[in-house]
Amino acid sequence: MAGITTVTVKLGQAVAAEARRRVEDGKRARVVLSADDRWFTYRLPREEAARVRAAWREEVERLRRGGELLDTLDVLGAFGVRAELRARGWHRRWPPLPPEAPAEKGRWPGSRDRHYTGSLTLRLPAELAAQTRAGCWDVSKEAIAELRRWRDRNPGTVRDTTELALYEQHAVNITTPGDIWRAAIRRSLTAAQSAPNCPDTPPTRCDR
Repeated sequence: MAGITTVTVKLGQAVAAEARRRVEDGKRARVVLSADDRWFTYRLPREEAARVRAAWREEVERLRRGGELLDTLDVLGAFGVRAELRARGWHRRWPPLPPEAPAEKGRWPGSRDRHYTGSLTLRLPAELAAQTRAGCWDVSKEAIAELRRWRDRNPGTVRDTTELALYEQHAVNITTPGDIWRAAIRRSLTAAQSAPNCPDTPPTRCDR
């Protein structure tokens, strides 16, 4: 599945600010890395310069995949999502989502992101976003069914404490895509890799 899926992550303002700061650090690190003599193309023959630029792009992608260069929010998000799915054992092929699964842009039953005051917009590989949704559905489908039945029994505003406790019992067993996105951002921010220090005025090389 090719393409891009745009997701909005609801999270704390401080975490969102830290993610943006980490991306700015990554951009500065990329400038430092690009100043290495390996990527110098001035006065090189055109064909050789093209090879150097291609090698530079490959190196950037390698560093991004390994979490060593998180220079855009999209890269930071995708690295974290992949790490989170691996940690959960979700990095595999899932059965197709059934019609009763929540819509791609719909709100999941049991979602608890309304109290977050910050947000980030990520453009994730479509297959990664689909894998996340499928994993969330597979581990949550029984609890979602219970929560939907609860709502059928309790339309409108509910004040009964016993019924509210039952709602919480079902909701806590639901993992939403938003839960994964937030966990992914936290994983990226706590990644062990450190970026190189950047000089105040980095050397200038060719445009990348």
